[in-house]
Amino acid sequence: MANELVGEINDDHVPPRQLYAREIRRIHKPNLLTIPTHKACNSSYQTDEEYFVHTMVPLARQSYSGKAIFDDVLRGYVQDVKKGLGKRVFAEFDPRPGGLYLPNGRVVKRYDAARVNRIIWKIIRGLFFHRHGDVLPNDTPRLITVVDPNKRPPSIFGALADQPTLGDYPGVLDYKYAQITEVNNLHYWALLLWDRIIILVAFHDPGCQCDKCLGLFAAHR
Repeated sequence: MANELVGEINDDHVPPRQLYAREIRRIHKPNLLTIPTHKACNSSYQTDEEYFVHTMVPLARQSYSGKAIFDDVLRGYVQDVKKGLGKRVFAEFDPRPGGLYLPNGRVVKRYDAARVNRIIWKIIRGLFFHRHGDVLPNDTPRLITVVDPNKRPPSIFGALADQPTLGDYPGVLDYKYAQITEVNNLHYWALLLWDRIIILVAFHDPGCQCDKCLGLFAAHR
């Protein structure tokens, strides 16, 4: 919490401001949520946030907000502002994984899971603090799943069916969450980015010391 922070403090956008395209900010003027954080910690996420946006937006370009941020990304490539990052992301597309031709012209999209998951967890921690006023330890055991937009989410996703959607600007980020009491109060969150990408995050209750929660969740995937 804010009164427990030591050192230079600044405000962190939750979710990261980079998820909002310039055109979206210009037209809709969202009043973005901020929470207090260490300035040094906040700055350490900048390059991973850039990578997260660049590697994820190709999966979301068919939505209104996704196309807007995709256009921002392409503009940076054309202007050579993010040329190196663009080359890295383009290299993540593989039209012949393992030498195989995929049907209907499909390609495999890979990404650096460690960097992507780091930003997902940062978003979850920020939203958790916003909702509950508690700081989730960074080393909290968790399971993160990015769902292919062309596939159905796992069946356990149905546990959130009756939960309200909570995103202030759902076209960019919407989310739901619940505690599953049958599984030691397992926290289960679902994020929806740019109306296209579902991200599921399960983690231990902060007061739970057992190692069963994630194992039980994984068994239901």
